[in-house]
Order: sequence, then structure tokens, then C-alpha cells
Amino acid sequence: MTVEELLRQALGISEEIKSTEGDLRYELHQKLHRALENIRFQGGHVPAYLRDLDLELVDEEVEDVFDNMPV
Repeated sequence: MTVEELLRQALGISEEIKSTEGDLRYELHQKLHRALENIRFQGGHVPAYLRDLDLELVDEEVEDVFDNMPV
């Protein structure tokens, strides 16, 4: 895939993420993260809003892990 194709794919995934919850949201985040890594690997520039979304989703996942830990 070219960088442009990967960017289009990442944009589509980011739109899907906005309307999902739970396990599907996690799966979509994994796809988004892989697309962003492939963009970087190919020397492309990842837009700030996609980087920010990736980091927000990582934070959500970390919080979910701690929310489910027994005290």
C-alpha cells in the first residue's frame, strides 16, 4: 500500500472508531495503529489528529485495565 492509501485507510478507521464501543473499538484501534506505523515506516507524515487519537485510545485501554483490577 502507498502512504496515500494508508492515510485513507486510517481516516476511514478513525471515523468508524467514533461510533463504536467495547471490543470492536479495541480491534479498530489496533488496525489504526498498524496503519499509522506503516505510514511512518514508509517515510510518510502522520497527521497530528490521528497521532492524538491513537494516544487517546491507548490511554482508554490502560484505564480499562486498571478499572477491572480488584482492590
